[in-house]
Amino acid sequence: MTEGEYSTADIEVLEFDESVRHWPGMFFGVSLDDPRLPTNVVRVGVDHAIHPTRHLAALHTPVVDVEILGDLFFSITDDQFCAAEGCRVPDSGYFGSLLGPDRWMLAAAAALSRRTTVKVWQDGRGLRQELAGLRPIGQPESFTGPRCCGTTVTIELDPGRLRPDVAIDTNLETIGLCRADDCATAPRCVTVNDRRNKR
Repeated sequence: MTEGEYSTADIEVLEFDESVRHWPGMFFGVSLDDPRLPTNVVRVGVDHAIHPTRHLAALHTPVVDVEILGDLFFSITDDQFCAAEGCRVPDSGYFGSLLGPDRWMLAAAAALSRRTTVKVWQDGRGLRQELAGLRPIGQPESFTGPRCCGTTVTIELDPGRLRPDVAIDTNLETIGLCRADDCATAPRCVTVNDRRNKR
């Protein structure tokens, strides 16, 4: 490439949520029209929860609860937020949301959503915020939380962005929590509860 063939005019800068929608494979390993995308979104979210950044949670075995609420609707709750000294409820993440760089994979999942709810709590104080995609609908609202600490992110993926007739698979092997030969010894710190057939 010669000097005249390339210029800054060729560079396109995208916001974080736009980049997720433009290149979902970078975040979830598959394209928007791949039937595995909803399951991969859950898998990546769970993987991020069981391998938190060091300052987000002190060294421990994370406890993660996953609820599948619909074919494209799920929540992930973990006990991180955080046990590290000096940690506090964030006041701003992506676009002023409660999802910041420490939760970048869940923020990427929110970018593919129609609606996301984020709850964070520590020592009885909590904040709750509704998002449309990754963009806040309003400011975080206070609530009285448990005495421990934790985060719940509930995501309803946007069917308009996905291939028709796709759904989250709750097979532990598919989600990536175990392989066929060791599913009996899957991580006990993660529970997956499929509520689709319990209504």
